[in-house]
Amino acid sequence: MKVIFLDIDGVMITTNSPIGRFDPVCVKNLKQIMDRTGAYIVVSSTYRSLGFVRLKELFAANGITKGLIGVTPVIQYGIRGAEIKQYIEEASLDPSSTIDRFVIIDDNDNMGELRPYLIQTNGKIGLDERIRDKVIEFLMNMN
Repeated sequence: MKVIFLDIDGVMITTNSPIGRFDPVCVKNLKQIMDRTGAYIVVSSTYRSLGFVRLKELFAANGITKGLIGVTPVIQYGIRGAEIKQYIEEASLDPSSTIDRFVIIDDNDNMGELRPYLIQTNGKIGLDERIRDKVIEFLMNMN
């Protein structure tokens, strides 16, 4: 399974976003990534504190109605890379949810040892076409 660990602020919500909504360009680009790669979304953003049901509603309200499968755990020190690593380790315990390929899309770089999997956005622009293309390339060609 291919997974996108997705931040929201600075990736889906930008300076161009309507108030309380995802930037429509970012939504279009995320959908194209999912369509081209078959990847699923795991939210690594602090928005995960809303709970999974509310996140699904938020994504659906922004036109993303499929593909959201989970949220990363919250670790005391809040190192996002460590939270993602824990999610991957827990997923590997269930053969039906093993993650073969993954990428992290975030505007911050606190990924620790997972930094090579990060495609970092400019927080003002978010998931633009350049980032979209990098993510697709990364997911399709990752060894």
